[in-house]
Amino acid sequence: MIGALTGDFSPLQVLISIGIMILFFALLPRLISFQAIYKLKAALEDIKENSQQAETMFLKNVAGKPTKEMKKSLEPMKNMVVSPPASMDPAGLFNKMEHVLDSSEDKMKDFVKSLNPEMGEEELANNSMAFKGVYGSHQIYVILRHFKEIIEETRNYQLGNMIGMVLPVYRELSEAQKGATEAFVNEIPIGDTIGPIIAASMIENEESVEEAAEDIIVSEESIDDSEYIVMKSKGPGARLGKYGNAVESVADEHDIEKIITVDAGMRFEGEETGTIVDGVGVMMGGPGVEKSKIEEAAMNNEIPLEGFIVKQSGPQASKPMHKKIWDAREEAVNILKDEIRNSEGKLLIIGVGNTCGAGNSQESLEGIEKDLKPYWEDQEEDASSYLGLMKAFPMGGGDAFDGRNTFEIFQNLVR
Repeated sequence: MIGALTGDFSPLQVLISIGIMILFFALLPRLISFQAIYKLKAALEDIKENSQQAETMFLKNVAGKPTKEMKKSLEPMKNMVVSPPASMDPAGLFNKMEHVLDSSEDKMKDFVKSLNPEMGEEELANNSMAFKGVYGSHQIYVILRHFKEIIEETRNYQLGNMIGMVLPVYRELSEAQKGATEAFVNEIPIGDTIGPIIAASMIENEESVEEAAEDIIVSEESIDDSEYIVMKSKGPGARLGKYGNAVESVADEHDIEKIITVDAGMRFEGEETGTIVDGVGVMMGGPGVEKSKIEEAAMNNEIPLEGFIVKQSGPQASKPMHKKIWDAREEAVNILKDEIRNSEGKLLIIGVGNTCGAGNSQESLEGIEKDLKPYWEDQEEDASSYLGLMKAFPMGGGDAFDGRNTFEIFQNLVR
C-alpha cells in the first residue's frame, strides 16, 4: 500500500516532502503578512509624498515663502476633526448638518485668511478649497498609516489582505486630492466644474448677473423668445455655494416650469468619459443638504425636476478637466437650448459643481481651453478607475459629484 502511494520515491523523500508542505503552510500566513506590509509601506510612501506636495503647493500659493510658523500652524488644522450631528433624533438633521458644514467652512477660511490677511476674495476662495485638498490627502495618509501600524503589531494577515485589496483606491484618492490642490492654487477648472462651465456658456453678459444666495449667482436670459434663468456658483474662485437657498428665492419670485440641474456624474468602467445622460431628480452629490432644499422648494411649488450628467471617473472629477469633459460642453449647451425652445414656460438651469476657473458669463470662459491644454498632454484615454467600483455599491454615493465627493467615498470606506 505504501509502495503504491509513494511510487518511485523513497520513504525519506516522502517524509521530506511532507515536512516541506507542513513548513510551507505554517509559514504561509507570515509570508502573506510580510507581502501585505511591504505593499502597504510602498503605498504609504507614495501617499505621504502626495500629501507633502499638496501642502507645499498650498503654502507657496498662500505666502510665496512660507515661514516655520505657518508650517507649524498647519499641523493642527490638517488633523482637524469634523464631528457629524447626532442622528438618533432625525428631526432637523439637515439643519444640524448644514450648521456643522458651515462651521467647518468658516474655520478653514479663517485659518487660510490668517496665513495671509492681504488675500483677495477670489484668492481666498481658491486657497480655502486648496486647503481641503491638503486636509484630505493628509487624512488618507494618517488612516493608512494607522492600518500599517496595526498590521505590523498584530501580524493580522487577514486585515493586511483586506487593506491590500483597497490600496489602489487609496492611491487614487491621494492622487485626486493632490490634483485638486494643484488645480485650485492655479485656478484651473476640474472635472466637477463642467456644470458651472455649461451654465456660464448660457449667460450672455455678466452685467445681467445677480447674487441670489451666498456664493450663488443667477441671470435671466432668453433665446428665440423663450425665457430661462441660469444659476451657478460665483466664479472664478473655487466655490460651491448655497444652491438650495437660491432655488427657494427664485421659485418664490418666478413661475418656473421646470428645474434642470447639470453636474458631473460617476461613470462605470466601459463608459466613455464625457458622455451626457439625462435623468429625473436633482443631479447633485455631497452630504445632501442643498439637494434636499432644492427638492423641498420644487415640491412646494410643484416644479418637475430633471437633469443631465456628464460622465467621468472619480479622480477625473477632482483633477484638472479632461479634454473629453471639456469637449462635452458644446453638446450639453445644445441639449439645454433645445429644452428651452420646446418649453412653454420659464426653465431654471442650474450648473452644479465647484466653479474653480469658470467665471459668470460666456466671455469669462475665453482662455480656459488654453490653460487646460498643458494638462491634456499627459492625460490617459479613459484610464480604469478603482473608484468606479464604488458606484456599484450603496456606499458609493449618488450620481453626481461636488468638491467633497471623492473624500466622502474615502470616509465611507473607513468608517
